[in-house]
Amino acid sequence: MNLIDRNTGLGLKGKIEKMRLSDFERLNIDLNFSFNWKKESLNELYAIKFAEGEEILGLMSLIDHPSEFRIHINLLESAISHRGKNKQILNIPGCLIAYACKLSFMNGYNGFVSLIPKTELIEYYINTYGFTKVGRQLAIFDEDSESLIQKFIGNE
Repeated sequence: MNLIDRNTGLGLKGKIEKMRLSDFERLNIDLNFSFNWKKESLNELYAIKFAEGEEILGLMSLIDHPSEFRIHINLLESAISHRGKNKQILNIPGCLIAYACKLSFMNGYNGFVSLIPKTELIEYYINTYGFTKVGRQLAIFDEDSESLIQKFIGNE
C-alpha cells in the first residue's frame, strides 16, 4: 500500500478491511470524520488503517451494481487530520479508490468503478485518478483502474 508520511517521505504499511462493529463504536466517539457513517450502514463499508494499529485513516462506502457490472463509491472520506494542505498521511483516497477498482476486477466488472463527486472535485478526480465523465457521474475502468491499483496498492 502506498501510504506516505508527509513529514518524513517514508512509506507506511496499511491495510483496508471491512468495517467492524467496534469501528462504528469508535466513530461515535472520534470527531475525526465529518459524515454520519451510520447512514451508510446498508452499504459495504471499508476502513483504511495502519497495518499495525486500529486508527481509522479513511472510510469508503461501496454499492455493488451487478446488473450494471460496476461498483459505485457512494461516500469517501479521509480523517480530518489527513486532508487538505496540512495532511499527515498522503494517498489515503487513492488507496481506497484503488481497492474499489480491485474489488471490481474480482467481481468480473473490468475495474468499472463510478462515483458522483462534489462539483468542485470533478477536475481533481479526473486529473489525479484518471476518471472520465459519464453523464453526471465519473467512471474509471480497464487499464486506468489497473494503473490505480498498481500505483496505490500494488499486488496486495
